[in-house]
Amino acid sequence: MKRILAFAALVFATTLTACSQGYKIDVKIDGLKDTTIILGYHFGEKKFVSDSAFVDSKGVAVFQGDSLLPGGMYLIILPQHTYFDFLLGDNQRFSITTSAENLTNDLKFQHSKENSAFADYQRFMSDKQQKMAELRKQLQAVAKNTEEEQKIIDQMNLLDTEVKNYWDKVINDNPGTFFANIIRTLKPIEFPAFDIPENTGNPDSLKWVMSYRYNQQHYFDNIALTDDRLIRTPFLQNRIDNYFDRVLLPIPDTIKLYADKVIEKTRPNDKMFQFMVSHLLSKYQNHSIMGMDGVFVHLAEKYYLSGDATWLSSELLTQIANRVNELKPNLIGEIAPNFRMMDINGKMRELHDVKGKLIVLYFWEPGCSHCKKVTPQLKDIYSRYKQIGLEVVAVYTQTEMDKWKEYVATNELNWINVWDPNRITNYHKLYDIYSTPTLYILDANKKIIGKRIGIESLEKFIQEELY
Repeated sequence: MKRILAFAALVFATTLTACSQGYKIDVKIDGLKDTTIILGYHFGEKKFVSDSAFVDSKGVAVFQGDSLLPGGMYLIILPQHTYFDFLLGDNQRFSITTSAENLTNDLKFQHSKENSAFADYQRFMSDKQQKMAELRKQLQAVAKNTEEEQKIIDQMNLLDTEVKNYWDKVINDNPGTFFANIIRTLKPIEFPAFDIPENTGNPDSLKWVMSYRYNQQHYFDNIALTDDRLIRTPFLQNRIDNYFDRVLLPIPDTIKLYADKVIEKTRPNDKMFQFMVSHLLSKYQNHSIMGMDGVFVHLAEKYYLSGDATWLSSELLTQIANRVNELKPNLIGEIAPNFRMMDINGKMRELHDVKGKLIVLYFWEPGCSHCKKVTPQLKDIYSRYKQIGLEVVAVYTQTEMDKWKEYVATNELNWINVWDPNRITNYHKLYDIYSTPTLYILDANKKIIGKRIGIESLEKFIQEELY
């Protein structure tokens, strides 16, 4: 599945359409000759190659094509793997001069006012970043709560103010430009002065809640979510990931709600809509936080299987649909699929008949190296919590009965041991068992409240549920 979505993202990255007027970028790099340079572009965290050009004996190269390139932040890469960035918008006929020794400081543009301003910005930011790094180093070296420390902090705050003022100037001086939209993307929202009632018991806590809610609602206010040129920058994806990873609470229903809100903001622009849907689906397909597979299912059903994903082939859509069908029965909040299996004594046992305040459903096999570590730990946990309502149903996933019985007897695994050697119950699909060990946690009503939880987190989870 990971390869499916990676391929889909690559197709998207390489097939955004271009206009038909052509581009011509003349480049002169002092100190470079008789070699090849690369024209590339940013695409989120990655970089892709768009063109190449030969540098003659005078340091001159020309990138030229019959169709306009998709707008975005591009880069010219030298043989030493150093590079400099520039912008491509509607104007794609201009010249660049610089030196191999100092690409950014010597960077100049002709016939591109926007890129001249962008080059000035890069030099400005490079200077401020160097000064900030030096101040951080000084801050680490001084004693805490001293006048010297406060002086350095004041200098850092002044640098922050200078950057913010520069951002505002760029936006005001370059209205409606791609450059201005990049700066808007980088610029955090400003929080209002919240009205905290005087008699509030914990004003700091209330202010945090109000700030969180405001950020939740207004985080994307500065970002032009209908400017698809931002896709080809390193900034948009970073801002999106920061929102979903750090601003929002990691609760699946919250993520679903705000994913829909953000996606709908992009719908007026087909390319931006495609990027946002593709990125979020890929982000949550194998997320490390328990329960986020529900976000994947939600996005797949609402935007892919509904017919909105017109850019994807029927084959890939079918594979996504199959993955959704594998996940839906075992999502957190669903009633665990029932099964009837034979236990180690030859008696038929039904999952939904098992009594317990909490049930650990353990899919395992004796020969699995990780299972050999997890099983004794689970046994220890079971011995300490079974008297207050914990039960374990251990499903042996292989077919060798003698090895199973021997291991269970030798290790005194006195919980409910069952197996289905012919997979008649289809448990491996109902519970999406593609590796062992796999643990699910069910409540007394057999509702799934935890899945694929690590043994190191299991005891804390059990304590929170049973006490």
